[in-house]
Amino acid sequence: MAPKKKSVNEWEEAFKLADKDGSGTLEKKELTELLKEGSCNMPESQIDNVFVYFDGPEGDQRITMEEFIKGMRNIEIFIGRLRSLFDKFDTDKSGYLDSNELRKVMEFSGHKFTDSEINDILKGADSSGDGKISFDEFLNACT
Repeated sequence: MAPKKKSVNEWEEAFKLADKDGSGTLEKKELTELLKEGSCNMPESQIDNVFVYFDGPEGDQRITMEEFIKGMRNIEIFIGRLRSLFDKFDTDKSGYLDSNELRKVMEFSGHKFTDSEINDILKGADSSGDGKISFDEFLNACT
């Protein structure tokens, strides 16, 4: 399920709850726990990437409240853009992308794909196995 847009107060509250030592910053361990509480089961290498996303490539190994809120806003913007893209190509407004609609999304990216490649992409993204891609499956495939 795609995340519901949250208010700054909700992000601040999540940050404060995750800041177990009360330092005013999140260390990697605290971010990892926050992600796990949100049912996010990503490997350690991806958690490292998420940490750098918030802290910055030259960061101080601590995520401030400001960095956290800025990062969450950017994630919400990204998800909103993906939603718009999905909706644009869901031409029958079914809430799913079928193989023809998926082909149009992929061609929009500037590449031509064979039927076999489109079917492989569909199978890879279709975690429910129903032959079509929901927005959540699309989001997972794009992130």
